[in-house]
Amino acid sequence: MKPSLRTFALLMASLSAASAAFDCKTLKIAGHAYDLSALARDVTLVSNATTPPTITGTKYTLNPCSAIKGDGDSVPEIDRCPADSWVCRSVTNYKGKEANRVTEVNAVAGGPKSDREPKIEAKTSGDDKPKEFHWKMQGISVDKVEWKTDIKFICDKDKKNDELPVVKKFEDGELELEWRVPAACALGDSGDGNKGSDGEKDKKPEDDKGDDKVSGRGFFSTVFSFLFVGFVFYFVLGLLYNFFVVHATGLDLVPNLAFWREFPYLVMDFSQHIWDIVSGRRRGGYSVV
Repeated sequence: MKPSLRTFALLMASLSAASAAFDCKTLKIAGHAYDLSALARDVTLVSNATTPPTITGTKYTLNPCSAIKGDGDSVPEIDRCPADSWVCRSVTNYKGKEANRVTEVNAVAGGPKSDREPKIEAKTSGDDKPKEFHWKMQGISVDKVEWKTDIKFICDKDKKNDELPVVKKFEDGELELEWRVPAACALGDSGDGNKGSDGEKDKKPEDDKGDDKVSGRGFFSTVFSFLFVGFVFYFVLGLLYNFFVVHATGLDLVPNLAFWREFPYLVMDFSQHIWDIVSGRRRGGYSVV
């Protein structure tokens, strides 16, 4: 039996959807590359509130790169996060020695039979790399209210990628989180990737000043090296000349010995002259002899 045109169209649509699947490793935001794969893990956030005579615990489980793995068979199916959840919210009631009771569990992003994928939104300005962006995804519908998650990623090179996100609020089915990690920095902007041309674009004027300082130090080092090498050559050649030509011995081997004997006094006289000029002692006229 030959496949129908409709079957072929459905196959092509599924292949297209698969090829367009959300990939944390190859995100493009405002034309710049980002890689969130370092965050591809289930993250759990727990908070407890005193609600006499009980304690109410709220747990969020999320994975920004794929559906969460969940608790597996260790938790009854009715108390588990729904299948294909990317962000799950569960509320548990604790009361003394009584058994814990899960009062609420729902997908705040993703969910059963969900074909939705995260959307990335960012405010851009020219060619600047966004320092923050929003990861948004729809969840299930509860009492005709569409649940959803908004994770605000902020580029922070001083943090580590094992930092946990912070719950900002959960209101009317919308969960807002803030996540400061270096993984939220554009590739080539975190100090870990290959910078290429982007690294050159990100070069600051302060970096050029640093290069000028290094260049200045290199110039003076070169001049000093030439002077030192020249002095060594002068001294060695003078010694050889005095030894082989003049047949001098002892201190007489030192080239221009008379000059070097007078050198300390010359330096002292020169220093005194400079000091007199600076201190204003020489203003013309005669000096006492």
